[in-house]
Formats: sequence, structure tokens, C-alpha cells
Amino acid sequence: MGSVRSMRSVKLICLWLSLWLGLAFLAPRIPAAPVRSPAVLARAKSLDRYVPPSKRMVGHTPLAVLRVLLMASVIAVVGTFVAAPAICFGLLVKKDRRRKWVDLILCAWAKMTISPFFRVTITGKENLPDDEACVYVANHQSFMDILSAYQLFKPFKFISKASILKFPLIGWVMRRAKTITIEREDRKSQLKTFRDSVDALKDGNSLFVFPEGTRSSDGRLLPFKRGPVSMAKRAKVPIVPMTILGTGRIMPSKKEYLLYQNNAGVKIIVHPKVPVQEVEDTPDDVLLQKLRDTIESALPPQLQSAK
Repeated sequence: MGSVRSMRSVKLICLWLSLWLGLAFLAPRIPAAPVRSPAVLARAKSLDRYVPPSKRMVGHTPLAVLRVLLMASVIAVVGTFVAAPAICFGLLVKKDRRRKWVDLILCAWAKMTISPFFRVTITGKENLPDDEACVYVANHQSFMDILSAYQLFKPFKFISKASILKFPLIGWVMRRAKTITIEREDRKSQLKTFRDSVDALKDGNSLFVFPEGTRSSDGRLLPFKRGPVSMAKRAKVPIVPMTILGTGRIMPSKKEYLLYQNNAGVKIIVHPKVPVQEVEDTPDDVLLQKLRDTIESALPPQLQSAK
């Protein structure tokens, strides 16, 4: 009797083992988390400082409103008493058909405007062309992208919405700088902007373009438009991709009434340029994807698309 019970126990144990092994074999395999080196983890942590937080601390938003009012005051004072007179003097004295003098005054104006509020760090300056027309392309998160880009202290023209010319003082300065404007919903305006952009590049001017066409609300890249690539091909100029970090944390998209404090400030990474020959020989789709991958490679990991 005892031997029979022992046999039953053994069979029961074998049955449980076979069931357990079968379930273990059939269960879906969960991939292990990728092992990251300390250097990669440290870089990801350092980039977290530029990511907009999911929630702001109590009291930060009222302070952000006050800060943007102070910045508006600085823009007005510096523009009225420094930038505008310097531009008028420069236009009268210097024969500068391309208005590079005005571009550099805009850079200085932007520097004086943002310095009391945040700093801009630039890496990869060696990738900036010395005196060569090119198309700069960058990601777009905030209105502060424009002021931050001027810290490159390189003469270039922005392609901007036509409505910006209606702003007092700023609109006047941008007209003097020969800023190229566009009406997004107007097909004729788009064609004119394209022709004006190509002519400006052929005339030796560099252009700064946001290929997404609008600001990203969460910092992730939006689809790229072909315009910058087509301009560069038509004018036979190189393309210089850049990644801008931190502007979306300081001034969120479509919230120009807020200017938050961020000790990390803004960081601009200038990537190696795409030479003219490569621009001409590479199909538009392939070149756009290369530019997108290059810009995205310097974004914080949580803002990059899943590969």
C-alpha cells in the first residue's frame, strides 16, 4: 500500500514538473533591459536638465510671468537706445548690400536681452562655416530658439511668419535685416518665399530654417518639410544641422507669456555640415532622414523616437 502511494506521489511530482516546464517554455520572452555604460547613463542624466518637467512647482508660473515682462522691457530699452540707432548708423555709413551689419547687431541685441535670464552654451563651433553661405536647420520648441540661435554670432536670415513684421520695433528691425517672410496658408506666398530664399543664398546670405515648420509641444521632432533641402540643392550650398536644447523648458511652445528659470540654460550642438556635393547627389527623402537622425541624436533619450 505504501509503495502504491509513493508511486502516486512520484507521478504527481512529475506531472507538476512537466506542467511547469511547459508553461516556462511557452511563456513569452520578455527582453532584458539594455545594459548602458556609466558614460551613457551620465549623459542621459545631464540631458534631463533640458527636458520640460511634467509638473511645475507651486509659485513658479507667476514668477515666469514676471520674468517675461522684464524681458520685454529689456528688449524695448535695448532695441530703442542701442540696436535701432546702431542699425540706422550702419545703413548710412556702411555699403552693406547683404545687411550683414544688421545681422550682427541683431546678434548683439539678442545677447544683451537674454543674458540676464539664461545662458547659451554652444558646442561644435568648429563646424560653423567661416564665410560661406549655407542653410542652417534645427529643431523647434520655443520662441526662444530664435534669440538663442543669434548667439552663434553668424550673419544669417530667418524665414519667419509675416505676422512678426507687425510687432513694434522688432518688425522694423527685421525689415532692415531683410528677413524673409511667409504666409503659411498662402500658396503664392510659399512660392515667393522659396524663390526669395534661393536668391538670398545665391547672393551669399545664409538662412536659418526650422524644417518642422512649427514648434513642437513636447520636444519630440515633428515631420520635416522638404523646403530647406530644396533650397540648398537649388542654390548649391551646404546644410549645417543643429540641435537646440532647453528652450522648451524655459518658454514652452505657444506660451510666450511665460519665461521659467532653468539653471542649465540653453545648449546648441552644431553638427558637421553636409557638403554641397552630398546635398546635390542625395535623394530628398534620404537627405531629410539623415538631417532628422543627426538632430535627434543629440536630444535627450526620452525625446527620441523608438528605433
